[in-house]
Amino acid sequence: MKNIDVVVVTYNRLGLLKECVDALLSQKDNLSNIFIFNNHSTDGTDKYLNELSNDSLFIIRNSKENLGGAKGFETITKLAAEIGKGDYIWLMDDDTIPTHNASVFLQKAAGLLDNNFGFLCSNVRWTSGEATNIPKAARDWPDKLNLKLVKVENATFVSIFIRRAMVVKVGLPLGEMVIWGDDTEYTTRLSHNVRSYMVINSIVIHKTPHNLSNDTIANISKDRIWRYRCMSRNLIYIDKKILFYGKSYKTNSCGHPRRFFLFNSEIK
Repeated sequence: MKNIDVVVVTYNRLGLLKECVDALLSQKDNLSNIFIFNNHSTDGTDKYLNELSNDSLFIIRNSKENLGGAKGFETITKLAAEIGKGDYIWLMDDDTIPTHNASVFLQKAAGLLDNNFGFLCSNVRWTSGEATNIPKAARDWPDKLNLKLVKVENATFVSIFIRRAMVVKVGLPLGEMVIWGDDTEYTTRLSHNVRSYMVINSIVIHKTPHNLSNDTIANISKDRIWRYRCMSRNLIYIDKKILFYGKSYKTNSCGHPRRFFLFNSEIK
């Protein structure tokens, strides 16, 4: 059944984007649309996406500047929620390579849970088969282990599966976060009142140059150190909002008022 709208954000990783798209096309019987946000890539991505746009399966948006991954996910998720045809939205990075049945197992898990979940995430593996992008397990993580589901509190945008209705209910990822932490904030928000799970049998490969689980500020490449500033700011924000979820979860990372939640009047 074609009831999944895929959301992909890309920037200057044309080769990996092509692998991601090919992997998605191998399971296109489950997909209603593939939304791709090009964050002003300079490696020929725009030409490739222009070719894809001839296929009605693809909905492409090219940005005139690099807005950051967080804004990319906010923008393209909003579009998928507004015009997508699926009941579900599947978010992923451009270096995510879903295995052939990844979407099938996500849909099966949704059915086992009677569609009562905040988000589902895949079992993410690095190219060696090692675990990477490991989600934060909940205290009662084994409660659905017999169904091959691990209860989690947050995860990364390597592979996140949500009901379109949840986007309408809780809103969008926060573009102001720029990078590193926007996925933690969003999945924490999704799972705050509704249980969320990692689907053990839904496997995706995260094709990064090395296993990101081993990254620290001491060994990361110099051109990525600036991201720790975003991460530190974003995690402080998240911790603050979790402590005062009901009262103060309505300001952005700089403390300015903003509407977090987009309702039916804004997402139709």
